[in-house]
Amino acid sequence: MSLKSMIWNGLLVAALCFAVFLLYRIFEQYSLDQIVQSVRSIPLSSFCTALLFAAASYLCLGCFDLLAIRSLGKSLPYPKIALASFISLSLGHNIGFAGLSSGAFRYRFYSRWGLTTEDVAKIILFCGVTVGLGLRGGGAAGEGIARPRDRGTT
Repeated sequence: MSLKSMIWNGLLVAALCFAVFLLYRIFEQYSLDQIVQSVRSIPLSSFCTALLFAAASYLCLGCFDLLAIRSLGKSLPYPKIALASFISLSLGHNIGFAGLSSGAFRYRFYSRWGLTTEDVAKIILFCGVTVGLGLRGGGAAGEGIARPRDRGTT
């Protein structure tokens, strides 16, 4: 094992240990019974609906990556695209600086599957613009649906 590999592995282990420590600090104020009681207080229908919407959201985000790759004239199997999208977005949003951190994960996957750095940058830009347009459109639709008195008009 090379020195570079050992350093990266050490950093990974240190980051995981730090994450476990932070989780411990967050949850030490609660007992296991309190956590279980809190989860059980969520109605099953609400819990299942939340899971369904989360899955639908990741499906849509995976389709953004698929569209981006197809717009480049490249072809990858959808399961690979979905894996890269899910992992990069899940970790990227939890780490923070999602555009940068999820882009690093995407690069790691897509470069191993034969895409160039330029291709990955275009995929990241395509996905970012697509999400931005979707949020803008959804916000505009929501504003149009809102009742005038809710919009604060005078």
